[in-house]
Amino acid sequence: MQELKDVSTIIANLIQEIGKCRREIEAKGTARAKAISNYDKRMRIAIVTLKDEGKFPATLIEKIAKGVCAPEIEEREIAESGYRACISNLEALKAQLNGYQSIYKHLDSV
Repeated sequence: MQELKDVSTIIANLIQEIGKCRREIEAKGTARAKAISNYDKRMRIAIVTLKDEGKFPATLIEKIAKGVCAPEIEEREIAESGYRACISNLEALKAQLNGYQSIYKHLDSV
């Protein structure tokens, strides 16, 4: 039955895509962790530097440090967004796989 064979091929392709997506999540997760680490490190440096300068009130130092670290914040947000997009993609692939597995079972029983 050709339909059964076609669905089987689609299922195999989805399984391969899930494997690729899993590897991509690992890479995006590493990039995310590095971006978070870079931001945290840069914030600590900026806060200490601003405190040592003594030019700003203590209540403003963190806000000013965030402004100084804007590129790191952007990098962190981009990494977070990419990571979450990969997770969403994986969930969509899993839903597709479940649907095709149901179709396969139905065709196989007919």
